[in-house]
Amino acid sequence: MKKIHANAITNEVVEACQGIIELSKKYPITEDAYYSITLEKLTGMSNELIGKVNAGWLNSELKDKDEARDLDLRAIFYEVKAKCMRRPSAAQEKALHINEILNRYGIKIAEESYSIESVGVRAMLSDLNAPELEEHVQAIPDLKQLMDNLEQSQAGFDVSASKLIEDKNERENTKSASVVAQELKNIINNELLGYLGAMAKVNPAKYKPFADVVNTLIESGNNKLRDRMAALKRKKEKVDLKLN
Repeated sequence: MKKIHANAITNEVVEACQGIIELSKKYPITEDAYYSITLEKLTGMSNELIGKVNAGWLNSELKDKDEARDLDLRAIFYEVKAKCMRRPSAAQEKALHINEILNRYGIKIAEESYSIESVGVRAMLSDLNAPELEEHVQAIPDLKQLMDNLEQSQAGFDVSASKLIEDKNERENTKSASVVAQELKNIINNELLGYLGAMAKVNPAKYKPFADVVNTLIESGNNKLRDRMAALKRKKEKVDLKLN
């Protein structure tokens, strides 16, 4: 039986394990306690590893939420600024008053750290939503809608930030993805594949169909890994060539 290559990275181990689990449903093996326990162990550890891999997307999600918040924040400043540049009028006077409030915070709060920007956005929205400013806000077309947009994007950011904090706390108290991936690879290589290979010879009618498709799956994954490593080597050689 082929084994997962020693240089397989976390995502490649996940892909191989998920492939084995899916194939096990198409080629069921019953009345084998060792196999059942090993497959159950693989499934549980695979789910754990997938959770850790997916956690990496939370940082990307938080960045997207921050960009959406920044867009809504800037829209408020631009809308009020445009109204301030009109000819003198009662509406323009109200816009100037709103602009004074905005200037307490400044559009540059969009460039601050996540936490400082969150504090600034909440405080700014609280000021703008004061009852005595209701007429001032209404005097500027779309401003109330823009404020609502910012409230929503801030709320969305807060949800993602909370998820990231919870995930960070969880990961600090558990094994890293790379450690789990190595353990999973060891189980597949040393416990499952060796057993399948031996049983396929002893009882081919029961084990060989599944052993063969798993062998093909592992071989295909290893071939892709070799292609990846060869591509990295070629890229490194090109860089070295340029440097020399």
